[in-house]
Amino acid sequence: MKAIRRFGFVLFVLLVGIIIGYFGVLTAVLIFCPLTMLWFMLWDEKKFRQAERKRNRHYYDHDIYRYEP
Repeated sequence: MKAIRRFGFVLFVLLVGIIIGYFGVLTAVLIFCPLTMLWFMLWDEKKFRQAERKRNRHYYDHDIYRYEP
């Protein structure tokens, strides 16, 4: 899995280099800035959902052992 990630990263760097070389720096920034912001927002949302799920799971795990007659 680590090799696939590294290969993807190398391809991404090559693609960025081609775009910067062909279009110029300003156009590359205009292309990659929104994509980077979108990726960061999705990553942050994923981490938030994981933490929320972990908190809820912890709450419900303790709720199972509560005995109420």
